Amino acid sequence: MISIQKPQHFQKQNKLLMVSQTYQKGLIDLQLNYNMDQFKILGQGAENIVYQYIGEDPNFKDKVIRIRKPRDICELSTNLIIPLNDTDWTPLKKYFLKKQPYQIGDQQCQIMDNLFYNVVFAVEIKPKTFLPILSKKQENKDLSDPKNQRFFMVSLLKAQKKLQKTDKNIYKCTKKEIDPIISKYDPRKFYNCKIENLFDSIIDLSEVPDSNLKLFNNQQQRVQSIPEFNIEDIASIISETLLLENIIQQLKGFFHMIQQMNFTIEEAFEAYEQLKQRNLTNNQYQEIVEGKFQDPEISKLVFKLLTFSSIQALSDLSIIGSFRKEGQGKFVEIGNQKLFYQYSIIDCDLKPLNKIYDYMSTIDELIKLRDYYNSLQ
Repeated sequence: MISIQKPQHFQKQNKLLMVSQTYQKGLIDLQLNYNMDQFKILGQGAENIVYQYIGEDPNFKDKVIRIRKPRDICELSTNLIIPLNDTDWTPLKKYFLKKQPYQIGDQQCQIMDNLFYNVVFAVEIKPKTFLPILSKKQENKDLSDPKNQRFFMVSLLKAQKKLQKTDKNIYKCTKKEIDPIISKYDPRKFYNCKIENLFDSIIDLSEVPDSNLKLFNNQQQRVQSIPEFNIEDIASIISETLLLENIIQQLKGFFHMIQQMNFTIEEAFEAYEQLKQRNLTNNQYQEIVEGKFQDPEISKLVFKLLTFSSIQALSDLSIIGSFRKEGQGKFVEIGNQKLFYQYSIIDCDLKPLNKIYDYMSTIDELIKLRDYYNSLQ
C-alpha cells in the first residue's frame, strides 16, 4: 500500500543562505589550506567535482558541495553550452536537485542536498533512451527491434573495448562469446509505463555487466546488495513508486517528440559548423547563452543545437531514489515498516556543444557492429 502526501520544503531560504556562508569558509579552507578532514571527494566528471561533508556540523551533514571546473562558457570551439529556457522540460524540473549557487574567486560552487544521507538504501538508475542513433546513415529505425536502438549498439561498442583488452577482435567472435558481455536491458520495457515491465527492467539492469543501476547502503557506499532487501524487493519498491512520479512518462513523451521531428545528428552538426563560420565575438556568444541574440538565422541554428544537447542530456540523466525510515511526504509500506521515498534527477546538465564530434565519430562503428551482430547465428 502506497500513501501519498504533499512533500514539505526541507529548509527555509534563510537557513540555506546561512549554510552557504558556512560552506564558503569550508571551501576556502579546502582550496587554499588543503584541509581535507571535513570533506572527501564523492565523485567528479568532466565539468564538476562533488565533495561530501563528513564533519560534525549538523547544519550541513546532509549536504554536498559541487565545484565547477574553471572554463570559459563562451568559447565555441571547446565549451559553449546553450542553457535551457524557462519553459523547456518544465514538468521534469521539479525533480531536479535544488542547488544553492555560490561564487568563490573564479570558481562556481553549488550546495545541494546529499541524496544518500540517512537512507536505508538509495538507487541510481540511468534509463538511457529507446531512440536509434538519429543519423541519416541508420536506414532501419524500426524500434520494434531492440538492436536498432542506440543503447544496444553502444553495448556492443563497450563489448568491443572489453574484448580488445584480452587481445580479441569482436569481428572474429561468435554470438556466444559476445552475448555474456553485453547488456540485456531493453529501454523500451523501462518506458512501457507498466509495473511488470519496469520490474523486469530493474532486474535486467541488476544482472548485466556495466550496470546502469547502482545501489547505495546506509553508509553512503556503493554496494552489490542491501541486506534488508533482495533485488526483487527493491525492483518491486521502485516499480510501484517510480511510476507514480510521472518522470518516465515525461521522458517518454520527449523522446517520442524527437522521433516525430525526424531530427538527425547531421542537422545539428551542420548547424554547429555554420555557427562557427559566423565568426561571432565572445560577447555575441554570451548573448546567445543568455538568450538575448536577436538574429533569426542564428536562432534557427541555436534551436537545432539545443535540441541535440537536450537529447544528450535526457538520454544520460540519472534518477535517484532515496528511501528512509524517517521523513515526511510519500511513503511505501513494506511489511510492518514505512519507507519514505523521494525521487530526484541528477546528471542532467547540458554538455558543451563540441561533444557533437564524439557523437559523430562513433556512428559508422556503431552501425558496423550492429550489422555484424545481426549476421551471427
